[in-house]
Amino acid sequence: MSQPKVLITGSNGLLGQELRKVFSQNNFFVIATGIGADRSKYQSNVYVEMDVTSSEQCKSVLYKYMPSVIINAAAMTNVDNCERNQKKCCEVNLNSANNLLPYLKEHQPHFIQISTDFIFNGSKGWYLEEDEPDPLNYYGFCKLEYEKLITMSCVKYTIIRTSLIYGSTIEHNNFLSWVKSTMANSEKIDVVYDQYRTPTYVFDLAFIISKIINMKKYGIFHISSGEKLSIFDIVCNIASCYGLNSKMINKIDSNSLNQFAQRPMDTSLQIDKAIKTLKFKPTKLINALTDIS
Repeated sequence: MSQPKVLITGSNGLLGQELRKVFSQNNFFVIATGIGADRSKYQSNVYVEMDVTSSEQCKSVLYKYMPSVIINAAAMTNVDNCERNQKKCCEVNLNSANNLLPYLKEHQPHFIQISTDFIFNGSKGWYLEEDEPDPLNYYGFCKLEYEKLITMSCVKYTIIRTSLIYGSTIEHNNFLSWVKSTMANSEKIDVVYDQYRTPTYVFDLAFIISKIINMKKYGIFHISSGEKLSIFDIVCNIASCYGLNSKMINKIDSNSLNQFAQRPMDTSLQIDKAIKTLKFKPTKLINALTDIS
C-alpha cells in the first residue's frame, strides 16, 4: 500500500517543522512547502517552494503531488503588522483560501486549518467552539473569515483554534525564544498582567493534528494547554524555569503597553471537546518548559 500524502504549508515555521517531524515518523509521504529555501532541520520526502497567495504555484504543486491531507500552517501572525498592512494580511490570512479551494472541492482531501483564539473579543474567556466570534483586530477578522469560507464550501475540514504556540528556543522564533533571549541579554521587558491566554506546546498541537487525521475527525476543535494564565504569569514561569532574572520583567497593564492593534483581554480556550472526543492530554506549561530545557 502506498504512503498517504500530506502537504504542509508554512513548513519552515515553528508548527510546520514540528508537523514535518511527526508525520515523517508516522509513515506519511510529506510534501513540505514554504517561501524560499528549505530551512528545517527535519527532512521531508519533498520540499517545494509554494506561496499560498499564488494561485499558479498552489495549482501546480497540488495537482502534481495530489495530497490526501493538507495542513495549512502558513499565516501572517504578527498582529501589529497585520493591522498596519491590512492588504498583505488579507492576502495571506484570507484570500489565499481561494487558491486551495478548487483542489479541496474537486478531490476532497482532509483539510486542516490552523485558526486562532483572536477570533474572540476576550470579554468573557473560557471560550467553547460554539461561542460567537467577535474579533477586535484585523488579524482575527481575516482568520475568522477564512473559517467561514471553509465551513461554507462543502469540503472535508477540521478547524483548530489555538493560542500562543511555543516550542524550542534554539532554532525557532516564538514567544518563548523571544522572552528567553531578551532576558538572557539583561534587557528589561514590559509584560501585561491583564491579558489571559491558554498557551499551547507545539508538540501537543502537531501530535493532536496527526491524531485528528488518523481518527478522521472533522469540525472545529480548541487545542491548548487548558490552563488560563496571564501573559505576566507565563513570562514569570519562563524566567523561573531557565534561571533568568525576574527583575527584568516590568509588570504593566494593557493601556501602558500601547500596542498598535487592539488585543482581546481573555481568550482562554475550553478544551473539553478535544479531551472527550480526541482523548487529548495537554502538557502544562511548566512541564513543557522542563521538557524543552
